[in-house]
Amino acid sequence: MTKNNKTSSTNLVDLKLAVIKFHNANVYTETNIARDACFTSHNSLDFKAKQMADVAAEIKDLMPQRGSEVADVRIEKLLTRYDSMEMELYDLSIRHEADLEVYKQITGETWSARPRRTHKSSGLGLDERLAKFA
Repeated sequence: MTKNNKTSSTNLVDLKLAVIKFHNANVYTETNIARDACFTSHNSLDFKAKQMADVAAEIKDLMPQRGSEVADVRIEKLLTRYDSMEMELYDLSIRHEADLEVYKQITGETWSARPRRTHKSSGLGLDERLAKFA
């Protein structure tokens, strides 16, 4: 696993800011670009964590079969894959930290993920209104 240092993180933040500033946009557009980057990098972290949990579950399921050649080969492949995913997760976390810093520099606020909606919109309420006629 590579080690992050302050210089490389600062460079990444500077590069991301330069990309946003390149567009010569207004504050509203810059804020949206920075928010989108935070949202995307956050979702990437979540997705990678779920993938890693799935691989870990496969490894756990194969543990009772250790000693058989087929299971051992499969476990070794899964462990190699998991190790690679750990490095990806580390890189994704650096990316997300940089996105958070850029958002903070542009807006002065700390970005946080909003929870997904747990209810469905009734839209215009047409279904309820049309139910009277059914």
